[in-house]
Amino acid sequence: MRAVLFALLVFFAGASAAPAQSLIAPASSAPQSGIRQQGLYVTAPITLDGDFLLTIADPAAPQSGGIPIAQRQAAIENALAQAVAVVGGTGARATVYDPYTLDVRIARQDGQPAIQLTDARHSAPMALLTVTPADAKFHGTTAASLAAWWKPILSEALRGALIKRQPAVEKRNAKDTGIAAAALVAFTLLLFFAVILPLRRRIGGIEERSKMRSMQMERDRVQEPESTANTHEGRRHFVALALRVSDPRRQAKALRATVAALIWVLVLAWFGAIVWALFLFPQTTPLAHRVVQTLLAVAATWIATGLVNRLLDIAINRLGDAWRTREYRSSEERARELLRIPTVTFALSGFKTFLLLFVAVLVTLGEVGIPVWSVVTFGGLTAIGITLAAQNFVRDFVNGFLVLFEDQYVVGDYITINAQSGIVENLTLRIAQLRDMAGNLVTIPHSTVTSVVNHSRNWSRVDYRVSVDPGADMQKAVATVRRAIHEVAQEDQWRGVALEPVEWIGVDALSRDGVVIRASMKTAPLRQFDLRRAINERVEALFKEAGIGLGAPITDPMQTTG
Repeated sequence: MRAVLFALLVFFAGASAAPAQSLIAPASSAPQSGIRQQGLYVTAPITLDGDFLLTIADPAAPQSGGIPIAQRQAAIENALAQAVAVVGGTGARATVYDPYTLDVRIARQDGQPAIQLTDARHSAPMALLTVTPADAKFHGTTAASLAAWWKPILSEALRGALIKRQPAVEKRNAKDTGIAAAALVAFTLLLFFAVILPLRRRIGGIEERSKMRSMQMERDRVQEPESTANTHEGRRHFVALALRVSDPRRQAKALRATVAALIWVLVLAWFGAIVWALFLFPQTTPLAHRVVQTLLAVAATWIATGLVNRLLDIAINRLGDAWRTREYRSSEERARELLRIPTVTFALSGFKTFLLLFVAVLVTLGEVGIPVWSVVTFGGLTAIGITLAAQNFVRDFVNGFLVLFEDQYVVGDYITINAQSGIVENLTLRIAQLRDMAGNLVTIPHSTVTSVVNHSRNWSRVDYRVSVDPGADMQKAVATVRRAIHEVAQEDQWRGVALEPVEWIGVDALSRDGVVIRASMKTAPLRQFDLRRAINERVEALFKEAGIGLGAPITDPMQTTG
């Protein structure tokens, strides 16, 4: 059982066998680290099972006959490893030194204080380290005082390491690890099947109902009697439908946040349990220290990133609220800005999040041991090969910024980009996505845009054309078309839509197959299509009533502009 649990710990921890072997390996084979220069001294840390114990020092200028600090560090850590070593085979394992009779003492050796180790099993003391004058000067004290300071530190560390290696303690720790693992598995299954899965089903049901309400809202918008489309009651109706759709979405968002929080609770519980288990066994204790240190640094990085991201989100939302509530010169300007505000804030929020995540990833790579500056340097060298490809990427962002800054178009506008027409459904600093009349989603990078036509900026226009029989009375036909436009504009559902019922009207083209009568009228944004259909119906009815025949179809009708 103990072997199985230990294997599981090694599996979770990664390559933990190497640190385990380093505890009892000769000093020459153990990689030393942490040596650095501090002023006039070179220092090195002394550790045991991954725990920092003390710092030794040597003069920065090498002295003749002196032992290099790396060798001294290796010799001290090797002595500590031998002091806590385990001997014997399966069933008869025991530590070399007895933790309960362990005695760390100070003796004089070559005129310097030396810290030695003995116990009831060993009459001859084993030297652990010698306190040098350089150690004393670095710590700002005498060698004897420094030895007295280090003695209890080493005694406590060695006693704890030896107790942890006792077969009875290892067996108890393995048993505790098995109980904790079983309890955690049971808790995970209970939380997943009793809480998380029901919440996910509930979210799915809410999203399905929200989807059905959205479809119903769209059907109501299309089928709503035009007599109420522009009245106060009609607006209240559509606002109520929109609120009915948005409320389930907010509820689903809150439930998704709850599920995410529960999953994070499980992740943290498993991580805490694994780290706790790693600390129980001497073979995995160094790895546990590295995991905790790395995780704390990474967690601090991402917590700070999330906090900054949230604060910037609040600032951007406050900016949008201030922009939304300021006074406008006209209702048309206010309507335009209300379309522009969410587009700009969404783009700024996305770009800000991208920059923060990029910086956080670089910091995280540095914390886990990947040389970030080498990556950046390598990226700088390889950038020569991808410069041409990156030009379009950078141009996308620059052009996207100009689109927002110059208010060329926003989400909700009907535009034509490079002969692609549709309603802007999504707009970022890199791309614009249009939904065309066939329902296709067209994605256009800003760097490929050569021309943009905005058909719904503040107002739109119906460029109306109808072909009349050449034998008809042209004055009567023009008057009939004018009458049809005026009658439509006077109807309740088109009040406020036809801003200028007839800007101009007249005969635009002559041929033996038909005479084209052309009229222009200004409409509210994106209402030109509905108004054109209503005018067609009225013109057809009045032409029949007046006995005016239609001419040949117009082969190249102009599209609506505005």
